[in-house]
Amino acid sequence: MRWFVLSLLFLGAVINFADKSIIGLAAVPIMKEFDLSYAEWGLVGSSYYWLYPVTGIFGAAWADKLGAKKVLGFIMLTWTVLQFGVLAIAALPLLIIYRILLGAFEGPYSPIAYSHADKWFPPKQRGLANSVVVGGGTVGAMIVAPLLVSMITIFGWKVAFASLGVASLVWFFLFQFLTKENPVEVYEKVQKKKKEKMEKFKLKDFLVLLASPTALFTTLAYFSTYILVVWFSVWLPIYLVEVVNMTPGQMGTSIAIIGVISVCIYMGVSMLSDYLFKKNQNWRSSRVLVVAGAMIMGSLFLSSIMVFQNPIWVIFAMCLAKGLTYSILPIGPTIMINEMRERGGLMTSILTSSGNLAGIVAPLLTGYIISLAAGNKILGYNLSILSMAALVLVFGLLFAMFVKPTKSKDGQEIRPTEDYDLKSS
Repeated sequence: MRWFVLSLLFLGAVINFADKSIIGLAAVPIMKEFDLSYAEWGLVGSSYYWLYPVTGIFGAAWADKLGAKKVLGFIMLTWTVLQFGVLAIAALPLLIIYRILLGAFEGPYSPIAYSHADKWFPPKQRGLANSVVVGGGTVGAMIVAPLLVSMITIFGWKVAFASLGVASLVWFFLFQFLTKENPVEVYEKVQKKKKEKMEKFKLKDFLVLLASPTALFTTLAYFSTYILVVWFSVWLPIYLVEVVNMTPGQMGTSIAIIGVISVCIYMGVSMLSDYLFKKNQNWRSSRVLVVAGAMIMGSLFLSSIMVFQNPIWVIFAMCLAKGLTYSILPIGPTIMINEMRERGGLMTSILTSSGNLAGIVAPLLTGYIISLAAGNKILGYNLSILSMAALVLVFGLLFAMFVKPTKSKDGQEIRPTEDYDLKSS
């Protein structure tokens, strides 16, 4: 059952990130249809994240109380309605309103999915489990790009958007009727202890925890990487077409290649982290230093694009930059959940929502930088790439220096198989 649950969380992430990224894949026809400038397109990209951080926190906290199944089912139905609503968009204001609402209801998915996966897997497999969820995001954002580009080309961008609404509806029925809320619902003692801890929850203690070096610099590292996540979603398709001079078909294929290879890389980093954790039970050496090293290497490959702009090198460097820097996305939530396990959804929502603040700033800033380049698009894109690489490098170093997770608090772990050990619970 746990692998079936994880597979559905993976598919949910595919839909979630396909919803995010399809706007970038359809950038050229949308900008042409509504006669949008680069600055206006940056506004469209940014609008998705205006409510995303807030609803991510409240939605995840809501899921901690009501259960992941109910909350995920509700938000998935809203995705269906909003994606079908695209058929009525006829002007820029409606496009922005649609993106704001979609972001608001998609904000809670990632933190809830990470927390839900955490319930089903033991500590030695949580890095892998979260990397599978993150991998769904990469599949949705990049690997299915050729299919989405084909649909946009053949049927138009509105029909392509509506097709994702159908996928959301199918996922809703599968998740609601074929999964459970908890891996082993009969362990009432575990649930009772968790409930007691939640009742003792104090806002002051929570705020002190968020200000700790571990929570603060994990969040900042996640934030710096998420700027790159948003750039890949909103600007990479246009960059490949306008700067690297690819056709739409070549662009879709290149994005898929970057997606496939990057998934393999950050899943490999996560598996390495899990292996080291299983071997030494040391959070800092197995989680923090592994991820920090990957982020630093990724930032260097990203900055190399400014020097070597051959199309083959661009794709190669993008693969490594994305795969290595994204390693914080699956491991970051495990670090945050470990700090307060009884509020796992809330902890991951703080992380992901803080990271998603980057989504508000990054598209606007990139559009502004390109506009300032006075027609020199290559210079504008290079400056945006350099700024992202610098942020990842700086926050990767700070992450390595200051993040020191507390000893694992898995004393209340619910194990998803028959080898459940009452002493460990």
